[in-house]
Amino acid sequence: MGTDLYQLGNHKIKFKERHFSELTTEIKTKLDNTVFPNAEFLKRFALRWHSDNPRMIREIKTKRHWTFREENEYYSFAEDKEIEFDGPFGLNLTFDENKITFFDPPYRYWQWFEMDDDVHRDEWRKYMKQIVNLFGGDRVLYAADNSHHLEKYTYYEGTFEEMENALREKYGKSKTTFQEVADDFDNSYLIDDFKSINWSKSEPLEEYLPEPDDKSSIAYDLKKYSVKDNLKELNFDNKVLHHKLIDGKIHFYHLARIDGLLCVHTGIIGGQEKLEVTLDVYAPFTYDNIEEKIENEGYGSQCDISFTIKFNGWDNIHSWQDALDEFETELLWNGIGTKGGGSYGGNEREEWFYAVDEELAMKLLLDLGEKYKAKGKIEVYRNNDNVNWFEDDDNKKDRTLIYKQ
Repeated sequence: MGTDLYQLGNHKIKFKERHFSELTTEIKTKLDNTVFPNAEFLKRFALRWHSDNPRMIREIKTKRHWTFREENEYYSFAEDKEIEFDGPFGLNLTFDENKITFFDPPYRYWQWFEMDDDVHRDEWRKYMKQIVNLFGGDRVLYAADNSHHLEKYTYYEGTFEEMENALREKYGKSKTTFQEVADDFDNSYLIDDFKSINWSKSEPLEEYLPEPDDKSSIAYDLKKYSVKDNLKELNFDNKVLHHKLIDGKIHFYHLARIDGLLCVHTGIIGGQEKLEVTLDVYAPFTYDNIEEKIENEGYGSQCDISFTIKFNGWDNIHSWQDALDEFETELLWNGIGTKGGGSYGGNEREEWFYAVDEELAMKLLLDLGEKYKAKGKIEVYRNNDNVNWFEDDDNKKDRTLIYKQ
């Protein structure tokens, strides 16, 4: 795992005793009304960086205003104490009482300091300077994560000035050049006041041509991939399985996409099915439109039942591995359900899945166990509605054992 770069900027936004709506209005208004001096660079860099993602390409080319994460059942400003903003060119910022956190450029910590292209680095410094100046700040700390010695400052809970003092006491004064940090990574840091930006030079934009478009590759053999067994081999970029109860029968709608290959797989659980595969240069957007349409028609997860497969001991886990791998694929391609994740600790393992038909799901699992001669011990539970997979074992008792080998 690499060490990511985090830039933390100071600001003078008043957070205390202010509502979420007040803060978002103030921040959004300023962001929307600012014009970046190097906007064309930011746009072209983003297009190059996301050149394999048609959805991002379209967003980069069309998004003009900043948006923020709305409060909902998963996010509350009162609890999280921070506000996330997404801007044009794929830019992301988080604001809290003490700092502005930048998530661009998307470089590793070491890359940022060892970069031999000062002009390119200065383009990003121009962007950072513009943001911190906009909100009354004037400097940025380059911090890091992943057990780096600056990781604790990435998540520092005091004021920006208190963080600076803590750094000074621990490591002395901030270095003044990127090379000085590169020469002593383990014992140094840099708080950038942007005074060394060379405003007379700009990144040559011709290097980022031609611009990618939002079309997807359709270089697929349609005849080959109109066969379900061949489709199963593909690692789809997007896939979803929804269900709906119609006249007492559970209907499934399985939608999948990779590049410009679009698969619509529908049918009745345990009954007839239909498979339609097409080539579409705008497949990601067609996929989004179809998913929205079927959700509006009432397809969703309301028929799902959750289950847990539990193992204890590596021999038992290995015994069932091949069967579990195929179970995940066949569960989906039979329209029955989907894998939901898992947990791993020591020699204990749990696999979670959803299914709309317990009998068919269990038959599939056990048939695959027989196919691969899986003799290891296994337990399967039906999870009740209020089970929490992430809690300790006492809180997992609210589930029912339905199979044990």
